[in-house]
Amino acid sequence: MLWILLAFACPLLHGIANLIDNYLTDKVFKNVSTLVFYSAFFNIAFLPFILLIGLPAIPELRFVPLLIIIGLIDVLYLYPYFLALQNDDTSVVISLFSLGKIIVPILAFFTVGEVLTPLQYVGFIVLLLCSSLLTMRSSKIFHWNQSFYYMFAASLLLSVQAVVFKYLFIEIGWIDGFFWSVVFSFCWAMLLLVFPVARQDIRRTFSNFKGIAPIFAVEEFVTFGGTAAGTYALALAPTTVVKSIEEFQPFFVLIYALLLKRFFPHYFREKIDLKSSMKKIILFCGMTIGIFLIVQ
Repeated sequence: MLWILLAFACPLLHGIANLIDNYLTDKVFKNVSTLVFYSAFFNIAFLPFILLIGLPAIPELRFVPLLIIIGLIDVLYLYPYFLALQNDDTSVVISLFSLGKIIVPILAFFTVGEVLTPLQYVGFIVLLLCSSLLTMRSSKIFHWNQSFYYMFAASLLLSVQAVVFKYLFIEIGWIDGFFWSVVFSFCWAMLLLVFPVARQDIRRTFSNFKGIAPIFAVEEFVTFGGTAAGTYALALAPTTVVKSIEEFQPFFVLIYALLLKRFFPHYFREKIDLKSSMKKIILFCGMTIGIFLIVQ
């Protein structure tokens, strides 16, 4: 069925983008602001693909603050995400995006007093336990390394963005919201040129950027393709099923690493020895079960 192919295309393509992100942030651009700047540049370059689908309308003034917030989060979440990639294996970092699944229940508990069901509490504990074991750097349980905190911050930002997007899409179309949020994220990224340190590093690494521009293009293309496939799948199948399939992304990242690490041993960060790989697979499965229990 078409929706199954599209649903799996999303994590398959995004997994490729994750490995490229790791290469760019770990081997090419040590300054995260520089990588954020060039990523925003390529995001705006891919907007013409949206114009092939439909023309965006000028947003009403009352929606502009929401679009500005979404654009800002598009830039801000990249900082903890790229920093996490500099500190941990790519598949582990990607699995930690699942932390976003526990943020909404936590916010609901503290803001409106919403109580979780017993199974959701079990899922909450399983997800935290598996995340702890994945990122553990000592013998202490729930003693996380930096990547856990970075990805918790990234997941928190994306959770807020998802809520804003959901509210916005009630009022305006998907094309309008997506187009203008990318435009505003580009504007936010351009503000980095105001800061002397960021501006100097962007100028200094421009020759590197020109040399790997094709790699940037591939990264943005597979990211765009994965997002488009996932969005289309949501229109054809139940949201829960599609989102559950997307949780296979860290598995795909690990498979890519196993296939490519031998040929490109220094291109991205990933431990693929038997012990590490088995540990990741077991804990990824545990996190998937935890997510399933939380979203019920």
